[in-house]
Formats: sequence, structure tokens, C-alpha cells
Amino acid sequence: MEAKKILGAMFLNFLMALLEVIGGIFSGSLALISDALHNINDFFALLISYLAEIISKNKKSNLKHTFGFRRVEILSALLNGVLLLGVFLFLIVEAFHRIKSPKEVEGIQTVIIGVIGLVGNILGALLLHEDSHHNLNIKGAFLHLISDAISSVGVIIGAMFIIFYKLYIADTIISLLIAGFILYSSIDLIKETLHILMEGTPREVDINEIQKLICKIPGVRDIHHIHVWQVSTKDYLLSAHVVVEDQKVSEAEKIVSQIKDTLREKFNINHSTLEIESETYFKEKECQCEY
Repeated sequence: MEAKKILGAMFLNFLMALLEVIGGIFSGSLALISDALHNINDFFALLISYLAEIISKNKKSNLKHTFGFRRVEILSALLNGVLLLGVFLFLIVEAFHRIKSPKEVEGIQTVIIGVIGLVGNILGALLLHEDSHHNLNIKGAFLHLISDAISSVGVIIGAMFIIFYKLYIADTIISLLIAGFILYSSIDLIKETLHILMEGTPREVDINEIQKLICKIPGVRDIHHIHVWQVSTKDYLLSAHVVVEDQKVSEAEKIVSQIKDTLREKFNINHSTLEIESETYFKEKECQCEY
């Protein structure tokens, strides 16, 4: 069902982008073309989300790819960020040419197409709104559509200045603002994907908080060598060494189960590998848990 909703949003996004490209050419509006390029890029972002949902559900792990193909989502997102930078550069060059050689823009046509684009983006966002609360992949697609809606509002405002004040430079200013937003989005996306590819700790996870909560579990003496990373936007993994009191070694399985439950409930970490050490084995090292 989630994949079908993304597919529906993709269809709407593509129609809006096609309409804005045609409208931008006939009306002479660079802002419309800017928004269309933003929509086209977001179409690919939705496509990535759609493929990620399909792959995560149908492509299983094997001996060569023990984590499956969930990293496809991250690699595609990185490519998407690089393409966004390309769109930004194109818009900056076009805006520079417009400033040097101003061009008349059809304000009424731009408003009509901008309103249609706004409605289409809102409908697409409504399709994904409910699922965006519990699926990070869909949340990303939802936010893309919201950003498209904001861009459409900018196009409409710029067109109103043209209709009432014949201020054609407003179209170029709006396109530059959209370009700036695209630059911000691309840098943020590239930083996030590189952080994941470099096995960085997920931003939502606080290792100090993990240590604090695990140390409160009865029988746990220490936890160290903690490593947390993510394979995709919603798959968090953890490995750690856990020291248990000597008299609790026989209850290690129960302690491990409690730790896994804590990691799952508090930090959304569903895959954890824990190595158990006895207190005697660990006695030469200063324990980190506070009592």
C-alpha cells in the first residue's frame, strides 16, 4: 500500500513538472522552469523512495550481500543530491543571463500554472502524509512534495508582481530563491548520505544515553566498544561488549534479551550484536557504569 501511494505521488509530480516546463517555455517564466526542474528532481526522489520500498520488501539478503540491497536507497540519494547541484548551477547561469538581458514574462499564464502545480503538490503530499509518521523513507518523499508546494507559492507571488506592477525582475528573483533552496537541500542531502556511507552514528541516536540506560539493567556491570551505524534511513545496527556480574553470567541470555528490548523501544535499533564478558575477565579495566 505504501509503495502504491508513492507511485500515485510520482504520477502527480511528473504531470506538474511537465506542465510547468511547457508553461515556462510559453510564458517565458524562469521561475516556472526553476520550479519544474525542482519537481523533476523530486520525481526522481520519489522514484528512489518507491524502488527502496520495493527492494526492501522483495530483494532478500544472500551470501554475497548479507545486508541485502538496502544501501541502494543511500547511493541513489547521493546521486540525487549531486543532480540537485547541477540544477542549481543551471538556474544560476540562466538567472545571470536574464539579469543582463531582461525578458518579458506572461504573468497570468504563470499564475494559472503555478496554482495548478500547487494543488498537485498538495494532493501528492496528502497521499503520503499518514505513512510519513512511521516510515522515514516516505517522510523524505513527503517533505520533497511540501518543498515543491512552497516553491509553487513563490512562483505565484512573483507572477502577481508582474501582473500588477510589470516588475519582470520578480520572476528572476523568485527563480534565484528557488535555486538557493535547491542548493540548501542538495548540500543537506549529500552530507546526510555521506555520513551514512562513512558508517557515522545515526543522528537520532545518543551513545551516552544508550550506555546510561543499559547500565541500569540488573546484572550489567559495564558496556563498551559500542558501535552504531545504519544501512539505510530506517535500519539501525549496533555492536557492543557487555560486562555482567559474575553471579549473573548464567542469566546472560535474559540480560541480552532485556538489552535488545531497550535498544528496540528507545532507539529503534532492531539489529544488535552483543558480546558478553564476565566481571572477572574485565576486572583490569575501569568500569564505566555509575552506581
